[in-house]
Amino acid sequence: MSLQDRRRETIWFPQNFFRHRIASLRQIDEVNASGGIAVSFYRTGTDAAEIEIEGTQTASLSFWSTRSSSGFLTVPKFNADLLTVRFVQSGRMVRRDSGREHLGSGGYAMLVAFEEMRNEEASPDFAAVSGTISRASLMASYEALEGAPRGTFPQLEPVAPTDTTPMRALHLSFQALQARLRLAEIQGDLFYTLLEEVLSYQLLTAWPGRKPHRDARRVSRHSHHLGRALDFIDGHLSRPLRLSDIASAAGISVRSLQLSFQAELGRTPTQVIAERRLDAAHRDLAGGSDDAVGAVARRWGFSHMGDFGRRYRERFGCTPTQTRRGRGS
Repeated sequence: MSLQDRRRETIWFPQNFFRHRIASLRQIDEVNASGGIAVSFYRTGTDAAEIEIEGTQTASLSFWSTRSSSGFLTVPKFNADLLTVRFVQSGRMVRRDSGREHLGSGGYAMLVAFEEMRNEEASPDFAAVSGTISRASLMASYEALEGAPRGTFPQLEPVAPTDTTPMRALHLSFQALQARLRLAEIQGDLFYTLLEEVLSYQLLTAWPGRKPHRDARRVSRHSHHLGRALDFIDGHLSRPLRLSDIASAAGISVRSLQLSFQAELGRTPTQVIAERRLDAAHRDLAGGSDDAVGAVARRWGFSHMGDFGRRYRERFGCTPTQTRRGRGS
């Protein structure tokens, strides 16, 4: 391990959930010294700082929300090959990079390379939902989604309006995934890898920028490819699944996979995976398994019991407990 990697481990580490409320200089110093977050906070004026930040972070993906009545300045603690996506909900943020600035305000989203950032300055009454994704992960998703040559990267705009339907959907996905990770243990969540991948495809599709012309032949319907995809899903339900792996097994691109599922099944691959995992849990519960309901749910990737119960009732019209007692269908 390099010296830089060891240094990074002391100032950043994965956290299933973190929350910091800053209201004084002493608390700023404590947060900056305690480690765990990739930036240091500073006041922008003489008044006391007021900052609230909470979220979750893994080695490949992080989400957090920020609110501040006072405004603040952040400076990165280390270089990282990450892209930061920020949906500004109120106030303004100036991002200063090497030789240029980007301004984000309410109704706009920002996407800038973390390694290029010198500092970010938030105005008073600032609020935002943010996330990071590795450049390598986004590049791999771009190659799988578009069939692009290896090593290519899309040219995405650094600041984009959020008033389009795809961007509004992406914003909602950020909020929903942040809430999901707050409630679930990532290590036991079979859906996490899939959701991370789907989010990167959604970002690439929604975000404005220069994108390749798509060959219409790649999105035609292929029933035999769909059958291969479904066979692969059924054979790997108890393991983490990625759309790129399913598409590879079917012999098509990720975009063709998505369009094929929508055209022939009327559902997305993610919805089909969730349904088949629910069916597997239902079989276990109806078949007389002695395992607790929670154990059955976790076996099939549902680490949040509230989410599992809601999905189960929607699909089968009864609760998991009722199925076990023989009252479910």
